[in-house]
Amino acid sequence: MGTLTRGRPGLLVLLVALVGVIGVPAASAQGPADCAADHTISIDALLLNPNSEFAPGEAIVALPAPIPAGDYILTMVSYDEHSSKLIDQSDQVNEQWYLELLDAQDGVVFQSGVSPDLPDEQDWLTFTSSAAVTGEAVTMRVRHAAIGTNVNSIIASCAGFTPVPTGTIGDTVWADDNRNGIQDDGETGLAGVPVSLSGAATADAVTDADGRYMFDGLAAGHYSVTVGDGPTDTALTTPGAVDVALGVGQGFADADFGFAPVVVEPALGTIGDAVWSDDNGNGWMDGSEAGLPGVRVVVTHTGGTLDAVTNADGRYRVDGLAAGSYEVTVDMTTVPAGTALTTAPVRTVDLTAGATFLDADFGVGAAGVKATATVGDLVWMDTNLNGLFDSGEGVLSGVTLTLKHMADGTTATAVSASNGKYLFVGLPAGDYEVRVMTGTAPNSVALTTAGVYSVTLAEGQTSLIADFGFAQALPSTGFETADFGIAGLVLLLIGGAALVLVRPAGQTPWHLVDAYEVH
Repeated sequence: MGTLTRGRPGLLVLLVALVGVIGVPAASAQGPADCAADHTISIDALLLNPNSEFAPGEAIVALPAPIPAGDYILTMVSYDEHSSKLIDQSDQVNEQWYLELLDAQDGVVFQSGVSPDLPDEQDWLTFTSSAAVTGEAVTMRVRHAAIGTNVNSIIASCAGFTPVPTGTIGDTVWADDNRNGIQDDGETGLAGVPVSLSGAATADAVTDADGRYMFDGLAAGHYSVTVGDGPTDTALTTPGAVDVALGVGQGFADADFGFAPVVVEPALGTIGDAVWSDDNGNGWMDGSEAGLPGVRVVVTHTGGTLDAVTNADGRYRVDGLAAGSYEVTVDMTTVPAGTALTTAPVRTVDLTAGATFLDADFGVGAAGVKATATVGDLVWMDTNLNGLFDSGEGVLSGVTLTLKHMADGTTATAVSASNGKYLFVGLPAGDYEVRVMTGTAPNSVALTTAGVYSVTLAEGQTSLIADFGFAQALPSTGFETADFGIAGLVLLLIGGAALVLVRPAGQTPWHLVDAYEVH
């Protein structure tokens, strides 16, 4: 007969007993019933009688409820009231068994291993193993592993199938405000973040409103949990994947991931780049002058100092500098003995974010050779055409000027600033020529002064009168320049207003410099 009973909450217990032997207590009353107590499905099968008569070697029991396909923990119990295997002094009969589960078409969907031999003088033996049931089982068949020629005294067998408990993996994606990789009090979960599972099983999830997620129903095995993209402009503060070796029925709740806003690091700049042997003391690194190795250059900022040492070519670089104002100097204890700077001793550099400034150069020459002279300093709009910078007249920025050292032909360039000013500094004594590059001035203007300024500078002298004036030019008339000369001459001969026309060197258009009345 079959009975359906309930065990622990959530566990279905089926107890099936085959009774057919007179005078023998029901197997379930003495031992095999014990295997039903803690298992989902338990079947008792009365196999053989205890007498020394031949009996069939198997029993078939219809299950009161099907066993679904799946993974189980199998517990088998064999019961022998007498536990006597001796037939005579030389023969023993093994008491071993195994079971099979059959589907509705009598196909085997599970076969257990063979139980150990039931020891003498022991009434029952428990045998436990895993059970992978490949299809829905409706029948159980219990078989002896070995049958003697006369007797096998096992009279009952019981089998219990417990579903293997599944595990879970989770559980939080959060806003890691302090970026410490730990979810602290007050740090909230992030909703809508994708999470994926791979390994022994694959699945996808999305965090809920509290930043929680869960993968459940997982068999034991190795898994990897990977988090997807977090909110816009955030980055992980934890590893992006967690590997999990999940045990049977284990709940793993530490696959957590933190995100924090992306920190945009400011672009960093560079200052450099040369210290050289200024053999002629002119403050410029001429083609034949070599760099000085091993010179220490110091870069000072409000946040402290950094330094660099020049390489074999006399080059140096100080990198990783934030925007700000810097002073660059040379450690004079590291320059060759008997030398001194031929350039300004301090270079002030206003560095913008991410900028590279490679003009913080220093010349080192023989002591006593000093390059301290200066020449400059103005490019302006000569509105009244008088060749003088008068009050109210504007300036021209962006105009290029060249300086030529007449002794050796070396040159330098400068560009007028927003106030029209320019300077050539750190010059040794000597003869110089300053030339304005008219092609860098606006197209609509022309010079009202000479385009070249010559000066002889003494040591330490400053000359600030190398100024260049421009005025608006008249458009070309199409007449030959000789025609203008003749017209001017006629006007002078007959009396009246005289036009004085000037043609800038190298330019075709003429422009009006002055007009006055002739008496």
